[in-house]
Amino acid sequence: MNRTQAYWFCQLAGWGLYCLLTTLVIGLQIGWDVRLIINTAPSMIFGIGVSHAFRAFVHRAGWTDLSLRQLVPRVVGACLVLSVVYTALGDLLVWAGLLDPISLGDVEYWSGAQVVVRLFGGLIVFFLWLAIYFGVHSFWNYRQAEVDKWKLEAQAEAARLKALKLQLNPHFFFNSLNSVRALIAEDPDRAQRMVTRLARLLRSTLQVDDVKKVPLEEELSTVRTYLELETVRFEERLQYEIDAGNEALTRPVPLLLVQTLAENAIKHGVAEQQGGGTITITATVQDDTLRLRVTNPGTLDAETGGVGLENARERLQLLFGDEASLTVENADAGTVCATARLPSRSGNERPTKPPLPQAAASDDP
Repeated sequence: MNRTQAYWFCQLAGWGLYCLLTTLVIGLQIGWDVRLIINTAPSMIFGIGVSHAFRAFVHRAGWTDLSLRQLVPRVVGACLVLSVVYTALGDLLVWAGLLDPISLGDVEYWSGAQVVVRLFGGLIVFFLWLAIYFGVHSFWNYRQAEVDKWKLEAQAEAARLKALKLQLNPHFFFNSLNSVRALIAEDPDRAQRMVTRLARLLRSTLQVDDVKKVPLEEELSTVRTYLELETVRFEERLQYEIDAGNEALTRPVPLLLVQTLAENAIKHGVAEQQGGGTITITATVQDDTLRLRVTNPGTLDAETGGVGLENARERLQLLFGDEASLTVENADAGTVCATARLPSRSGNERPTKPPLPQAAASDDP
């Protein structure tokens, strides 16, 4: 049910219930009369007509955008005006003979006390109508504000992730192209193999431009291509081992996360060791948390990591929330270990909520 349908349902149900209760009260006081039924329809029409006309005025005057402090005095004044209009319309039809007063007598009906009673009754009815109307309107606005907030947060996160990916990809390929350039004159055959692997890696990366996360198995395939690419440059100085369990292979990880850790391991580990070394990548699932470990020879210092690791940490935060982490530390003498922990549920996944109001409805309440 959209806003327009909800509004008219409340109008018909509310005024219908009011007229029914009025008929029952009068019937119990003076006895049942067919005129009670006849008078119900005009009373309902008057109520819907007056309140609907006032609703149109509210939208034109912008009352729905006012603060509570500004709205309260306007609502009080509106209750008085609406009560007078509603009572005057009914009395006009009674005076014209189109309706029977249905009271103890015409004289008493036109007495000052009876007029005050009718005005007070109208005041109560319209106060309840206005309270319900503005209360419902505030509720719908609050829910719509929540929807808009979620949309803005999602757009902001998507923009940040895209910016991080744009920062990451050129950094990696710039380093790879430098390696190819160094090999062209020294060993054209190895340079050719390196270009072939680089093209394969470039194609797999560009094909997932809008992807935030990929299965670990797919990520490790990219890492293998990258490490094969680097073995052309380092030859026997670079060795690598990859060990991932079947359960870990299906878990989602940020795109190029493991490749970033592997690149960091080569740049700050293998490349700085005269004899090179071995990079070990392991992936396990413990307590429903994916644990990725990348170890390399070397010693941790203040310059280890830099932009690449900060990039990886920020993407982990955006995609998996505070439960995800990335640490780099000295595992033992001569070995550095980077460990990433990823929960099973992404941090930006929100719990299911009841259906929200449709913002596209053309007629607000």
